[in-house]
Amino acid sequence: MINKFFKSLFPLVLLIFITSPTTKFYTLKNEDIIKSYITARNNYDIKKVNTLIDKNYYEIFIDGNMEIENKEQLVDAILWGKELDSKINLLDIKSNGETVISIQEHINYLDIALKRKSRKFKIVYTLLNGKIQNQTIDTLAGYYQILKFNSDRYKKFMKYCDQNNLNCSNSFNRESGSHLRKALEQYTIENE
Repeated sequence: MINKFFKSLFPLVLLIFITSPTTKFYTLKNEDIIKSYITARNNYDIKKVNTLIDKNYYEIFIDGNMEIENKEQLVDAILWGKELDSKINLLDIKSNGETVISIQEHINYLDIALKRKSRKFKIVYTLLNGKIQNQTIDTLAGYYQILKFNSDRYKKFMKYCDQNNLNCSNSFNRESGSHLRKALEQYTIENE
């Protein structure tokens, strides 16, 4: 009789465990999705990225400024990043149901060539059915001092580009990334 009772409860317990968003399994799965996404971004693996994001994916700053409006812009950003050796370093990650909160450091060849400081962000990912819906990007303490420092270095570089008729558009695609890389390499050689 007791055995029959436990057998009847088993499907209910299993259902509760599987559907509970607070289970360790669910949390780890979402963290693994984010880690896979970051690895794919760092390897410029667009196919893998596309398997991890929703068709309506976007990235937005906490203040409402849109960073990436759609998947097409994300592909352009990844290809731009490939030209500039962009990397994301995952510093911390925590989950709560369909939300994954990470602390990330972003660095690329612009930072190296211009001797800029790396940028750190709090990125909140929203997931649904195993797909990343969006990212909400927030800055961390000290960000605005870093931004000012980096902006001053970038302005000096852009002035150099203007004086030397170098194509350094602010577009976010592979071609502009390639032009920017070449200009940065020339700038670095001439300003060592």
